[in-house]
Amino acid sequence: MLRLIILGISVLTFISGLVQMIQPGFVLDFVGGESTPVTRHFFGTIGMFMLILGGLMVQVLYEAQVSRAALFWGGLQKFGAAIAVGIGIMHGLMSPIAGLVASFDFVSGILFFVYLRSLKE
Repeated sequence: MLRLIILGISVLTFISGLVQMIQPGFVLDFVGGESTPVTRHFFGTIGMFMLILGGLMVQVLYEAQVSRAALFWGGLQKFGAAIAVGIGIMHGLMSPIAGLVASFDFVSGILFFVYLRSLKE
């Protein structure tokens, strides 16, 4: 069951990364961020990395031997994203609605590590 949850998180990360990469202004508007050519460029770049992580995690989950290293670094990325969004909210760069994104990433990071711990050595 946990594997399916991680798969769902990974697919959602892939899709949201794709949307953010293609339409960064839409996502910036949703999280209450300033939408300028510079912020849209960098937000789109972040979306590309989200897409890559989500795709990697989907692939890892379908491999015969799940990569513990990929799960570890994927979990760290989720925690890092949660912290970065939280800092953005604290500095007034994003609206409190972005806290939903930060919370989702934080819980995702926990689940990645719980799943990693559940794997046999």
